[in-house]
Amino acid sequence: MNEPSLSTILPSVRLLLLGYGHVAQAFLQLLASRSDWLSNELGVYPVICGLGTRSRGLYIHPRGFEASFLAQGTDPFQQFIDHGTYVDNAEAFIEGGKALGATLLVELTTLNPQNGQPALSYIRIALQSGLNVITANKGPVAYAQSELQASARHQNVQFRFEATVMDGLPLINLAQFTLQAVGIRSFRALLNTTSNLVLSMIEQGFTRDKAIAKAQELGISEADPWYDLDGWDAVMKTTILANTLLEGQLSPHQVMRQGIRDLAPAEIRAAAQSGTPIRLVSQAHRKLEVPIAEVRPHKIGKDDILLVGKGTTSVISIETEAMGTITLVEHEPTVTQTAYGVLSDLVTILKQKAS
Repeated sequence: MNEPSLSTILPSVRLLLLGYGHVAQAFLQLLASRSDWLSNELGVYPVICGLGTRSRGLYIHPRGFEASFLAQGTDPFQQFIDHGTYVDNAEAFIEGGKALGATLLVELTTLNPQNGQPALSYIRIALQSGLNVITANKGPVAYAQSELQASARHQNVQFRFEATVMDGLPLINLAQFTLQAVGIRSFRALLNTTSNLVLSMIEQGFTRDKAIAKAQELGISEADPWYDLDGWDAVMKTTILANTLLEGQLSPHQVMRQGIRDLAPAEIRAAAQSGTPIRLVSQAHRKLEVPIAEVRPHKIGKDDILLVGKGTTSVISIETEAMGTITLVEHEPTVTQTAYGVLSDLVTILKQKAS
């Protein structure tokens, strides 16, 4: 396949992409499909000038590739291997990309719930180098949100993470830009789509293993699905929300965690048959101005708004001082919704840069 001729009419926005899993591939496809909108509304077209994964290495390319070209190939990574330059560490990848005109790192590597590494180090290096950063990786944000935001402010760049919680639903942006001064008191939520799906399928008579396989088939589970079922994914998201919505400084290890691993199928089915299905609930509230947060299974009452969380549907109910209770529902999201969260952050950064 020949390399495409890049546009000479519009300026490019040059991106570095770390990670090439389901979300990264969906992001490239979405970026390609929305390229006309980006051109018409923002006057730019995106170019990927660096791509890296843990298993295949880190590569940069002086001209870069348009997202549409990478999205249509059977193995876009091979284009970087064949035509790009290999670099042996994250610092060289980021500095080399910056020398090629990259202004933004999109970090989409897999979750490490223990400490957020190595993604946390990648993001630190990028921000300290003066790159804007977008991530869908919950670990770095949960463990170092305040530090990373301070680093971004110091470098006069942006650090955005909309896709870390509830995929593309504009929850983080809603809190940061729309619900200012609303006085958020607490939230209750179903944030982990894998556990929702597994519990729903067990209620219907499927085995746990078949339910997990379905989540993996849909591309919604973590690389290790037990990160979902043991509550780690929900803990990461709960930490991010407690620190964003309730202005906390929590670490994931300060969030009480109980997963659904030890729930017997008979117990799950009996609860559903009685009209009070079990779901993995994330919740946090203020106590003496300090957020208290937990993730654990609860029976959901018949009048509880969280009851809408069936299958892969996510829901959050936010109690506020000025607006009462606000409820947001994301109906059966797929990996495309997560990719849209990344795209929306890109649009936010480009719009603020242009203003």
